[in-house]
Amino acid sequence: MTEHFKYILMKFINFIFILILVTLPILTVHYDILTLHNNIPEQSLTEWSEEILLTITAGSFLFISFIDRKYHHGFILISAFFYCILIRELDSFFDNLVFHGFWIYPAIITAITALYYSIQKRENTLNTLYLFVKNKNFPILCIGLAIIFVFSRLFGMEVFWHQVMNSDFQRIVKNIAEETTELLGYTIITYAAVNYIFSFNNKKQINNLTLSSAINDYG
Repeated sequence: MTEHFKYILMKFINFIFILILVTLPILTVHYDILTLHNNIPEQSLTEWSEEILLTITAGSFLFISFIDRKYHHGFILISAFFYCILIRELDSFFDNLVFHGFWIYPAIITAITALYYSIQKRENTLNTLYLFVKNKNFPILCIGLAIIFVFSRLFGMEVFWHQVMNSDFQRIVKNIAEETTELLGYTIITYAAVNYIFSFNNKKQINNLTLSSAINDYG
């Protein structure tokens, strides 16, 4: 088996994996609507899936921060960004536990702490952010964020669905449209975040191999 064929095969397998991955948001919403017969409330499989994916995403970047200390401060900042989004998704939990709108306080504390920590090593943070945006997975991550913050919000606008269905308007249709696209966005982000781990782990291995080779040549 030639190297070219192996490469093509791996890319094809990755494509099949992506096809399976993008069906998960639909299956999740189907389960909520058709099996659990709910209107996708705050406590639903869809919402839990979004929170799990956000936890994996934030945890992935936190993990990268410990792979190599050169990336530590920058990826702490990136991880904190996604932890803030997670805290926002857990707003109903904080509403019930403390009071309505309490989520903003842990989110602010997380953001300020991460910013303060990252500026302690500004060059480290800047170099890491440069590598982060230069990485081939960054456009994928941006697409996921765009779906969450823009597309799902516009597609799920109540006024739009009122105009489409007129007197037949049903909120569940609007919720399905918004939550399915939002979950798709989180799925794409998690896919990119996990691939960042492989990318930066490989980068570290290459650097270690280069350093080891240089030491052997010198010796």
